[in-house]
Order: sequence, then C-alpha cells, then structure tokens
Amino acid sequence: MSKDPKDELARELTGELFELSMALDLIGNASAGQIGINQTDLMCLNLLVRHGPMSPGQIAAALGLTTAAISAMASRLEAGGYAAREIDPKDRRRVLMHASPLGAERAFGLFDDFFLATTELFGSTSEDDLRRLADLLQRFRHLLTEHAQAIRDRPK
Repeated sequence: MSKDPKDELARELTGELFELSMALDLIGNASAGQIGINQTDLMCLNLLVRHGPMSPGQIAAALGLTTAAISAMASRLEAGGYAAREIDPKDRRRVLMHASPLGAERAFGLFDDFFLATTELFGSTSEDDLRRLADLLQRFRHLLTEHAQAIRDRPK
C-alpha cells in the first residue's frame, strides 16, 4: 500500500464518495416510497424533468436498462399519472416520454428541503471553490458511468 499522502487522501476521498453514493440511494429509496414508485422509476422521472422528453432508447441508455424494462416503467409511471408517452412530432415512428406536471411536482417537491439545506451548506463556500467542486463531481460522475458500462460489458 502506498504511503504517499496524496494517494492516501485520494483513497479516503474515494471511500467518502462511495458513502455519498449509499446516502443518495437511501434518499432515493425513501423519496420513491413516499410517492408509491420504485427508485429506478424515480430516476427516470427525474431524467424526464431535468432533460425534457426522451425516447425509450435514450432513457435505457441513461439508466443502463433494456428498452423492454423502460416499456414496463413507462406503463407504471403513466398509470400513476407521473408521465405520458407521445408520438415524436419530428418522427411519427418514434415515441417520447415526458413527465407530467404531477410527476414533476412530486419528483422535485420531495427535495425542496434538501435543496434549501444544500444551499445553506454551500453558503460559506466561495464561488470558485463551488465551481471546482462541481467540475470534480461531474468528472467523477462520468468516471462512474464509464465504469458501470465496463462492468455491464464484461462477460458473465
């Protein structure tokens, strides 16, 4: 094991990021349970609210699921009134999913207190430090996404 202080700090930070991931899973599960859906459905709903209408293929790629799984998810979200499917106006052969107003309200309303607490937490942090942190977290998210794909691509 390396005795380089920077390597040790990087290892500690990686551990904290994994703990953060678990805490995000906890809040995701609790939030999804509050509105009667599962966490993956909530992830889809959040994607639709943040990015607008998406095709089943785009959702599948973003969540690492099959289009068949997305079809079942779309049915559940439609049944709950959280999302709807519509014909793509640019290509009538395609279907797009979008969050309904209820879906957007329920998905993000759960996090209002969290957003306020986060704003307060970051209130004493400089704008430059927040930009650096946002950049680092974005790069970490991309690293996680790439690693998840590499795991999915491995032979079983």
